Amino acid sequence: MLKEIYQRQSIRKYKTKPVEQEKIEELLKAAMQAPTARNNQTWRFLVITNRRQLDEMTELQPYTGMMKTAPCAILVMGDKEASADEGYLYLDGAAAIENILIEAVHQGLGTCWCGIWPKTERVEGFQKKFSLPAEYIPIGVVAVGYADEEKPIQNRFDVTKIQYVK
Repeated sequence: MLKEIYQRQSIRKYKTKPVEQEKIEELLKAAMQAPTARNNQTWRFLVITNRRQLDEMTELQPYTGMMKTAPCAILVMGDKEASADEGYLYLDGAAAIENILIEAVHQGLGTCWCGIWPKTERVEGFQKKFSLPAEYIPIGVVAVGYADEEKPIQNRFDVTKIQYVK
């Protein structure tokens, strides 16, 4: 089993240590290895390290309080012009987010992802705040940094949520 999958945690407190550019790049490489519908590679990314913008993110999405200590965030977006079917953008973005989360564990980093889409006011707020092109739809944002908290590993396996077709 891939241990990083089981060690992934939602981290909401970060050390002030900045994330090295090389590690951010590894996260983005992992994100871009995610599968996409029809191989359209519709995801787009914005790396945010500006302290003021990170602090103000709670004005755009109320559950992003961890950004006040995170030294970095990765905004994951879908490009409407890259796909004939907009519905796939959100699936492509979610797969990219998951790859970021898993690679972050491998890099010794903590993360917490927060949804933006489908809340119209959040999508429009991020588009305006970061001057995004209209075709870029913010899907989610991932806080990234060195964890300043420890949490027990949770076993979420639940056999009652599985059905088999025979």
